[in-house]
Amino acid sequence: MDQLITLRTLPVSALMNKEFQTIKGSSTVAEALQMMKKSGDSGVIVEPRNEDDCYGIVTEKDILEKVIDPGEDIHRDPWNTPVFQIMSKPVISVNPNMRIKYALRLMKRTNIRRLTVMDNNRIIGMLSMSDVLHAVEELPVHDDHVAM
Repeated sequence: MDQLITLRTLPVSALMNKEFQTIKGSSTVAEALQMMKKSGDSGVIVEPRNEDDCYGIVTEKDILEKVIDPGEDIHRDPWNTPVFQIMSKPVISVNPNMRIKYALRLMKRTNIRRLTVMDNNRIIGMLSMSDVLHAVEELPVHDDHVAM
């Protein structure tokens, strides 16, 4: 249990993924899907279109809900739909020094699964719920917690 408490108090920078993909907003949904398939990521950061714009994110969920099955009267073609039309924006960002437990609470309150980690207005990483769960899986198992 102490290790779990320690994990919860780690800074976001300890668990964030420093390898993340970015894409231009004018790129197509099909290009974003190819990028996600190649990298194994379930989302990509969409770059601001100009200095007055902000970052966005397009995820598998965005693509499924807004392109593949958006509703009865809406039809979008992944080969001709730019990602800026379906992305979530703005992204919710945290400081790399924020504690994991507060980042998880923010994700829960905002109903998202990923946070961008920013330092000096620059994305330096991503933290997802999966990153935290993988860290928990890596914690050593104690004999007194194993069911018989």
